[in-house]
Amino acid sequence: MRVIRFTLEGSMNSFRIPQTSAYQLTYLAPTKTQIVGMLTSIMGKNEKNYYELLKKLNIGIVPKQVDSLFTDDWTFRKWKTAGSGRDILRREKLYKPIYIIYVSAEDILIDDVLNSLKTPQRIPSIGLDDELTLIKDVKEISMEIKESNSVHSVFQFEEGMSFEPKFHGTPNMQIFPPRIVTINLEFDNNVIPRKPKNHVQLVEFVGVYCELNSKKALYIDQEKNCNVDML
Repeated sequence: MRVIRFTLEGSMNSFRIPQTSAYQLTYLAPTKTQIVGMLTSIMGKNEKNYYELLKKLNIGIVPKQVDSLFTDDWTFRKWKTAGSGRDILRREKLYKPIYIIYVSAEDILIDDVLNSLKTPQRIPSIGLDDELTLIKDVKEISMEIKESNSVHSVFQFEEGMSFEPKFHGTPNMQIFPPRIVTINLEFDNNVIPRKPKNHVQLVEFVGVYCELNSKKALYIDQEKNCNVDML
């Protein structure tokens, strides 16, 4: 199967977990909806194309590095007069995150994605609008789907599943153990404002991989020795 693999690097990024307002928490890795949003932008396409691409693209995400997670405070203006019309927003941010991203789709669409990654039509960004992203090591590879207990990417959690983390990093790197988070894979854009739908639970981590209690169908990257769950 034709798959595009590339690396995303950021200086400081925040991938906001929904339903957090005054204290905005972040995912450890960008979600499928955020990766597809970045791809839609660099392909020079519009919002309508974005919803179409969400259905057509399969995305796999391998978190390679996050140097640290920190919190910064933003002062913002509000309509109420209490606090001199100002309040503080606290946001979790990731310092120097690196991810390996996998994209699969139909052949014609894969060619469009590959061209846009090599020659973006807009400046790449992900997370907050002012957080630029460096795209590196763009390459088309072939991946087969095989059953395996070992998974190196963010993966979908299923009922009855258990997993054990195994170290998969470099000496002295920052480790973030597995945690289960909820994301949405699609939006209902027929209403205003749009509403998220098709929620799933994912297991995310940095610096480890997971051994599952049962085998799972995964995309195999033999060159990087990574087993990837594609959503």
